[in-house]
Order: sequence, then structure tokens, then C-alpha cells
Amino acid sequence: MNKFFTLFVLMASLYAVGQDSLRGIIIDNYTQTPINEAIVSNGIKTVITQADGRFAFACTEKTNIIVTHENYVSWKAMGITCTDDLVIRMNSTALNLSTFEVKGEKMVNQTDASTAQSVNVLSEKDLKRTTGLFLEEAVNLQTGVRMEKRTMSGGQRFTIRGYGNNTNFNGMGYKAYLNGIPLTDANGTTILDDIDFSTLGKVEIIKGPASSLYGTGIGGVVNMYTAKPKQYGTSLEENVIAGSYGLMRSTTSLKSNTASSNVALNYGVQNYDGYRVHSASQKRYLSFIGDFNVSEKQSLSTYFAYNNSYEELAGQLDSAQFFGRQNIGEDKYLNNDGHVEVESYRAGLTHNYTFNKYLSNQTTAFLSSSTLSQAYAVGLSDNISQNVGGRSVFTLFFPLGKKYELTGNLGAEVQQSKGNYKSFGLSNAVLGDLRANNDITAFQGNYFMEWNLTMPHRFRLSAGVSANQINYTVWDRMATSGNANHLDGSGSHKFNTVVTPRIALEKELGKHQMVFVNVAQGYSPPTTSEFVIAYTGEINKALKPEMATQFEVGTRGSALKNKLSWQVALFDINIKDKITSKAVVDTSGTVLYSYGVNAGDQRNLGAEIALSYVIIKDEKKTLSLLRPFANFTYNAFTYSNFKSDSNDNANTRDYTGNTVIGVPPMVFNAGIDAQTKFGAYVNVNFQFVDEMYVTFDNAHSAPAYTLVNAKVGYNQMFGEHFMVDAFVGGNNLTNSLYYNMVFVNWEKGPKPAIYAPGAYQALFYGGVKLKYTF
Repeated sequence: MNKFFTLFVLMASLYAVGQDSLRGIIIDNYTQTPINEAIVSNGIKTVITQADGRFAFACTEKTNIIVTHENYVSWKAMGITCTDDLVIRMNSTALNLSTFEVKGEKMVNQTDASTAQSVNVLSEKDLKRTTGLFLEEAVNLQTGVRMEKRTMSGGQRFTIRGYGNNTNFNGMGYKAYLNGIPLTDANGTTILDDIDFSTLGKVEIIKGPASSLYGTGIGGVVNMYTAKPKQYGTSLEENVIAGSYGLMRSTTSLKSNTASSNVALNYGVQNYDGYRVHSASQKRYLSFIGDFNVSEKQSLSTYFAYNNSYEELAGQLDSAQFFGRQNIGEDKYLNNDGHVEVESYRAGLTHNYTFNKYLSNQTTAFLSSSTLSQAYAVGLSDNISQNVGGRSVFTLFFPLGKKYELTGNLGAEVQQSKGNYKSFGLSNAVLGDLRANNDITAFQGNYFMEWNLTMPHRFRLSAGVSANQINYTVWDRMATSGNANHLDGSGSHKFNTVVTPRIALEKELGKHQMVFVNVAQGYSPPTTSEFVIAYTGEINKALKPEMATQFEVGTRGSALKNKLSWQVALFDINIKDKITSKAVVDTSGTVLYSYGVNAGDQRNLGAEIALSYVIIKDEKKTLSLLRPFANFTYNAFTYSNFKSDSNDNANTRDYTGNTVIGVPPMVFNAGIDAQTKFGAYVNVNFQFVDEMYVTFDNAHSAPAYTLVNAKVGYNQMFGEHFMVDAFVGGNNLTNSLYYNMVFVNWEKGPKPAIYAPGAYQALFYGGVKLKYTF
């Protein structure tokens, strides 16, 4: 008997010696934060991660791994060596509207924005609901946000809770980032013509001031992330899309995902004749993104991109032309071969370092350079600019006994933009005199901190503040001895440092439900395009910065085994010294230029409701997914102490009490996603946009419209290496009359051209994505 016992012990010992330990960490592919409660299985043993996202179990030689989580796409890998130290990156699904999840023990590297604020998160599935080429098609299905464009794929701007349409050109009043690199320069201007939306994997929109982490920007923050490989391995992808009016897009991608790195190289070519006369669009994109794990404590992320964009400008339509569905352009734009050409380079390097459980740092250095040439109705703009800066955030964690925890983010973001901005006369494509030639340097510094105190009874208190600096220096190169009659616009202007606080309280009602109240101040200084009127060369020194305070209450969560999810928010934003764009038009109605004025105050009251219900989610059933969703936005925005000018004479018009222009009072979206276990899928969505006023006197309005879009496709793996995703779809299937942008608040002119129309007829497209994993 003793001999058998001894033999058993010996064999068990030899087996134990032959086993290895498989270890790893589960993180979010975009935020790089650990994922709590992920289920890791090798078919024999199952473990569940804690707040640090780590797991470990014994295995022999090689094993297969599957990782699942209720809010993430499943991750699988075959033949993993048991001695590997894995870093598994997971992508969130689009099924749950709530981005809230109760964490376990807080960790120092959980640095994402506070949950006590309204945030719209678009996953890759949301972004690909239609073509995936035009971001507004996905963004405009979200609550509280509108994305408009002036051309086929250019001149975009975001309007967040009624804020952001200060100008008719590009974006202002919010901050935009791509892979942590600011797209909003130190001048305060956001140009998106050169961004390749088709390669995005995630978009996060923070609604309202986020000063305690981002500084300036009353509208909020738009964070965009390039799509990253999901599964282990090296893959080659080819994605081709063709559609109505000469749409043709091809994207070639080489991607690799290992335990030590995650990289993607993308090259794209996009051509579009456009559904309007003289509205062709041409794009060329090249980008590289990479995440590299240097050690257990540190990692590096890189992003490099070259972009070239050419957008033809046909001008706008007046009301009669728009309602008559006429396919014409403004003669002055056509005669001048109106266009916008942007060539840009962008680069960034991010270093993450975890000193210990209580302290970590993330530092990003970035630079960009761009040239912009724009021929419009009465002139030519020729700009060249560079932007350089950095952002660094220290995250701290303090356990305060058993019931309290304190985490904090302390950081700064600084950037400087330098450029030369020229404006020429242009008539019938003949270049005229130089109107303006300015060298402009802008510096912006944001210094911020935010503290989060976790308390008993599932309460968390957040409080933060930022100090914001901005300086402009203008050197008027036309002010020379040989140009004695020219009024010298040179000079510098340093805005007073503005401190903007934020405080919020949230209460967890359960594992997946919470309510919150949030009060935040925001600050938006005039941009250089508002400060310097390029058309005339004048310096608009009378402009004052805008200030705003947002009061917000809301709830988000899920119930019924996470089938039902929701986001609800009520908000009240009070804006002081509102800067509004005034469009100056000639006697024919052509917009000559726009300039900014402090017109008064504005109060934005609104409600946002979003619901989603997963009726079926079972990969084994024939109908494996069935998910309807709907959302509703209500805006009651009014002016107070709001006048046409500060002259207070007979010509001054008082708009106090009038409805805010450029914002639809109601927007409703609904849709359904369906999928079968065989790979077939369907996405259908409906949108209603209410009538909206476009002049301060509320005498003129843009019409309401509805849109119906649909997409059907087939996605399937063939063997272990080859994947096909083929699809067809259509937008505006009911041939509705709608607009992409409306120029608001015009002056002079009997028939102002204000509409940038959408397609009068349905647009159809089809495509195929081929992927081979080595």
C-alpha cells in the first residue's frame, strides 16, 4: 500500500512540475483600462477578472482561450503558449446604451472621464451602420448632437446641445481629439476635412463643459479613435465601397495584434462625383497607429498620418431653389472654381507609466502641419499653419479606510499654433489684390484637476477645476512703408486667465444603474477666425469670451438581465456674451463673409431620452440578434438680453424671448438591428428632424424632414483564416427633401443663399470587406 501511495505522490509531483502558469490582463482596446468581471476560459478552467483585469491559471504546453463579457465582443485565440504573458484587448459592443458599470476596487490607471455626465459612445458597429464613410450618418442618430457639413465630405461642424453653430465654416466651441491628439488647434478652430472617418473604431462625445479634464469648450469634447485589431494574429484587409453619383472608396489595411503590440497601417483612396453640380470630392489617406507594451509598468502609443482632401464648392441655394429641388450652384462659386484643398501631417506619441498602485502618468506629445487653399465666391484664402504641444496627466489613488477611496487627475495641456493667413480678391477665376496677409500665433494653456471621492452607500462625489489661458499675436505684413493707407492690424491680445469649476454627485442604485447631478462651468474664447476677419483684414478686438454654466441631472443603466438599457438627461445651460456669426451677403444673396459678434445671452433647456432593448441575443439561434432602439431630443432654447448690436438706436433690434436659431426643437430616431447565426444581418433606422428657425426674428425657418436608411449584409468566416463581409444599402429611401447645413443669421440681400442641400433622391451603395489572417 505504501508503495502505491509513494508512486501516486511522485506522479502528481511530476505532473505539477510539467504545468506552466498562463497569466494575462484584459483591457479596453481604446481606453487601455482594465476590464472587471471578464470571464476567461480554456475549456477546462474558468476564472473571472477583478478590478485590475488580471487572470492566471495553470496549463500545460498550449491551450485555447476564450474571453467573454456582457458589454464586450468575445475574444478568442487558438494555440496560446502557456508561458505567455498575455495582454488581451477587447472592443465594447453597441448593444448596451449605458456606458456605466460598477467597478470593484478602484485602480490608479482608471482615468476615463467621470460617469456623472452625459456621454454618447459610438462603437465600430454604430459607425458602420450605413456606409461608414460619413461620420454624420452615425452621429446624427445620437441624442443632443448634430453634425453638419457644407460639402460632400468637408466643412463639418458639431452642434452639441445647441452650441457650436457660431460659425458657418468648420467647428468652434468644442474640443476634438483623434487618438489623444488635438484636432482643435490653439486658435480654437476644428477642421475635419482631412480626417478619415472610415477607419474609426470608436467615438465618444461628452456633452457640455468638461473643464475639469479638458479646459476650454462650452459645447463639450469629441474623442475619436482609429480602429484597432481585435484578435491575435496578423491580417491583411481590403475594403471596397461603390455607390451612387460616382462614389468609390478603397481601403487597404495591414494589422497585427500580439501580447506585446497592437498595430495598424491603413491606406485609403476616396472619390465622389457628388449629387450636386461642382461638388466632387477626392481624398487620400495614410495612417499608422501602434500600441507597444514596453513592460508591466509602461507602454507607448504612436499615431502618424498624412491626409490630402479636395472638396469642390458649389455655394448654397436660396429657399426657392431648395424647395424646387434644383441642381444648380451659385454663379460666383462656379466661375471661381470654388474649392477647399487641405494637405496635412499629424503625429503623436503617448507614454503611459504606472509607478505603483497609487500613482501613474500619461503624457502625450503632438505636432501637426497643414496647408489650406480655398477659392470661394469673392476671394481666395491661402493658409499654412503648424501646431505643437503636449498633454500630461497624473492619476493618484488614496484608499481612505474601508469605506472611502479618493482618486485624482492632475494635469495640463498646452499648445501653440503659428500660421500665415492670406486673403486675395478673386473674380471669374482672375486673382485680384492681396486683401490681408497676417502672421498669427496663438497659445492656449489648460491646467486642470479633478478629484473623485467614493463614499458609503454607493455615493461618489466629483469636484474639479481648470485654469485657462489664451494669447493671440497678430503681425500684419501689409503694414509697410509702401502701403501707408493700410490700417495696421498688428498687435497682441492676452485674455484674462479664466477659472472654470465643476462638481458632480452620483449614486449607484444597483450593479448596473446610477443617477447623477452635475454642475459645470465652461469657457470659450473667440477663435482667431472670429478675432481676425480674413475677408477684410480687420481685427475684431471688441469680441469678449463666452461663459456658460450647465446644470444637469440624469440616469443611465440597464435592467432585465441587461436586455433593457437607457440614458436619460435633463439640462439647463446658461450662456453669457454669446458669440454669433453674422453672414454678410451682396445684393444677389451670395454670402461674402461671416464675422462674430457678442449678441447677448442664451438659455438652453433640454431633455434627452435613449432606450434600447435586446429581444434576442443567442449565437445558437437562427435569429441570433434582434435589438430595437429609439431616442428623443427636446430643445427649448431662448435668447435673453439679446440684441442685433450694442448701438441702442432706432436700428437696433431686440430678440429677447425669441427661439434660438439653427437648432431643431425636436429630433426623434428609431431603428432595429437583426442578425442570424448564418451571418446575414439587417440595420434599419428612421430619423425625424423638426422645423427650425434660421433668423433671429424667427420670421424664417428651415423645413422639417424625415430620413429612412437601411443596410443588409452577410458576414462570415470561412475556415480559420478568411473572412468576408458583403453588404448593400440605401440612404434617404423615401426621397425626402433635407439639408446638410443651413447658414443662419444673414444680413442684407433679398434672396440669401443659405441651404447646403442633401441628396434629392435615394443614395445606394454596396461594398465588400475581405480579410485574411495569417
